[in-house]
Amino acid sequence: MIFYSLLICLLIVFSCEKENASPSFSEVNILNEDVTKIEINMPMAKGNAQVSAKINATLNDFVCGALHLDASNEKQETIKASIKAFNESFSNFNTLISSELKSELPVWEAFVDGELIYNNETISCIAMNTSINTGAANTSMVFKFFNFDNKTGELLTTEELVNDPSEFKILVKQYYDKEINAAFNDVGISTNIFKLPENLGFSDEGVIILYDNFDLGSFEKEIIEFTIPYNVVNPYLNI
Repeated sequence: MIFYSLLICLLIVFSCEKENASPSFSEVNILNEDVTKIEINMPMAKGNAQVSAKINATLNDFVCGALHLDASNEKQETIKASIKAFNESFSNFNTLISSELKSELPVWEAFVDGELIYNNETISCIAMNTSINTGAANTSMVFKFFNFDNKTGELLTTEELVNDPSEFKILVKQYYDKEINAAFNDVGISTNIFKLPENLGFSDEGVIILYDNFDLGSFEKEIIEFTIPYNVVNPYLNI
């Protein structure tokens, strides 16, 4: 009797530990070339059901947003439906324009790429980028870091990750100025204009700071990226 009671307790403890464990990730690969060319490569969380569901829902929503081009229709809630809507948008637009131009348009292209770049007991950081080409002069590109709380699956904001935003901003600007000086011959930006990026990235080396199409001055079309080592940035972090 004692043996069976002990066995049950061990099974309960093991089950709880497994349920509370940090999520693991696999990769999803989708290629659709029926009407347009759509390629999606992204992580998918698994393990803790509730945590994984929240993480995957956030990533799926980002992809659905990238594929949503027709403002007259609501954004789809699944990737499968979003691919269908993207194809339909091209078909409708192509039918409308080709009748006037007497020629068909180049096929639209959508590329979505995601990568798990950091994962520990506390957070998972996923870098997502999209490239949408609908025949315009410039390809629409978006790059974003997603930092998830591994205990809840909730998306963490910069305010939740950083304990002193004002001091952290000063630190980031010091590294930013060094990067700018090295790349653009000592061109600075006023501290009053300088701001933190929309979101932070995390890697094994440190915190990734990336400005993509930012509006801090004359370099709005440049991409500035650098990493602040953990031995420098740890005092400013809540993780």
